[in-house]
Amino acid sequence: MNILWAFAPILLFVFIFVGSGIYFSLMGYAESFTILPPVVAIVPSIILAWVRNHKPTEEKTTDFLSGIGEKDIIYMCVLFLLSGAFGEVTKSIGAIDSLVNFIISFVPGKFLLVGIFLISAFLSTAIGSALGTVAAVGPVAANFCLHANGLSMPVAMGAVIGGAFFGDNLSLVSDTTIVAISSQGANVKKKFSINLKIASVAVIIAIIAMWFSVTITADQMHGHDFSLILILPYVALLVLAFNGVNVLVCLMLSILFSGVIGLCYRSDYSLLTFCNGMNSGFLKVYGVLLLGLMVGGLSGLIGNDVVKETANVISKRILRGKTESKLPQFIISGLAIMFTFLLSNNVIAIICCGKIAKDIAKNNEISPHYSATILEVFACGVKGLLPHGTQVLLAASLAGISPISILPRVYYCHALIVVSVLFILVVSKRSSIVN
Repeated sequence: MNILWAFAPILLFVFIFVGSGIYFSLMGYAESFTILPPVVAIVPSIILAWVRNHKPTEEKTTDFLSGIGEKDIIYMCVLFLLSGAFGEVTKSIGAIDSLVNFIISFVPGKFLLVGIFLISAFLSTAIGSALGTVAAVGPVAANFCLHANGLSMPVAMGAVIGGAFFGDNLSLVSDTTIVAISSQGANVKKKFSINLKIASVAVIIAIIAMWFSVTITADQMHGHDFSLILILPYVALLVLAFNGVNVLVCLMLSILFSGVIGLCYRSDYSLLTFCNGMNSGFLKVYGVLLLGLMVGGLSGLIGNDVVKETANVISKRILRGKTESKLPQFIISGLAIMFTFLLSNNVIAIICCGKIAKDIAKNNEISPHYSATILEVFACGVKGLLPHGTQVLLAASLAGISPISILPRVYYCHALIVVSVLFILVVSKRSSIVN
């Protein structure tokens, strides 16, 4: 099987989306990567996938619609809608401004970016959702940039995404963690122990990078008014999340709570204002929501069988019976990277290559906890650096900037990949650290 041809539709989308951004950038246009909407850039890819699929038209239509209606895709789209509504409703009652002013009134400017990262990291660890974290913290971080000189939107959103993937990688309730552990038959505590060693080093590197990436002075950060009552929606969101409430329920209850506070606390706030705020939030994310549906349809046309067969071909051709101590680990990491890039979904990527990774690990005496860790750290690290990744697209949409401008500033994901590679090179697969 020709792997490039098998995934030509996805590669075509990436080429058109990224290529158009580079072209408009060279032509001197501002915000060049937002000129061609990604939901339009994916249309030729869907056409190519449709033509390549040799099934009857009725079956191709079913595959496309089944991909759109896939559980994870619908879940993601509902999360998009609720995240947009939460951001706009809290903004309309003044909650975002109050939270921003509260934090910048007490946090020294030099710690602000690190604070954004830590808030995202704690929330994502609690709710196990990188996308939900970006949805909740993204609007707040965007407003920080309006009040703090020296803090740019790309840097702030990079901190949000980095923190979001810290939790997505480590949280015991994360879909990514659950899939990685179950696919490898790993022990939860042992996998967490290995993962924590890698993530801890990556966090230190990321915090150092964030520390030197902003030049905000304390004088620029003080003297802003805030209301503790208006901050309560965020407190409610955190309390619900840390008590294990589903992220969708967290957002819905927090939206309703925000509306109640607005109605009770502000005389100029009405039920109609609340409804209009929700509608504005829905409209704000419609582009990334449509893209999510189209990506689901594209995956449906390509088919999971193609993905699994490709994974088998790759593993057999690269290994060829070799038993080098480091090669199997890098093959597992390569599978995670490749399928996360192609599918733009780290959970589905691990599902697709999990069985192959398990066979490689078993045949090369790699503990299942170690193989699960390798799969997850590379899948999460790469997902945070994809220009077509849902978290990056949502953050860019909330901040009104190009997704490409964020990628170099996602310091944690860069550090996670580098530290993971060094970990594989330094630590033996027979070490007690990974067994």
